[in-house]
Amino acid sequence: MPRWLRIVLTILAAAIGAYAGLIMVGGGAAGTAWLFLFGDDPWPGWSEIVIPLVALAGSLAGAYAFGLAAWRSTGRYRS
Repeated sequence: MPRWLRIVLTILAAAIGAYAGLIMVGGGAAGTAWLFLFGDDPWPGWSEIVIPLVALAGSLAGAYAFGLAAWRSTGRYRS
């Protein structure tokens, strides 16, 4: 496989992983905060900072995991 194609596939997988991590972890953090911490009461101001940071961490973790998996799976195999 050409190196440029390997890089393109890795970037594509990392982007998919980042989006998946953002949606899953960010939505999970907001849902957990809503169901178990704050409910329908007014949310404190710090929650507007913490929830996006948690979502960003999930996005970075997803990008790393998917990108690493794609990079390793498209590597050269020795027979």
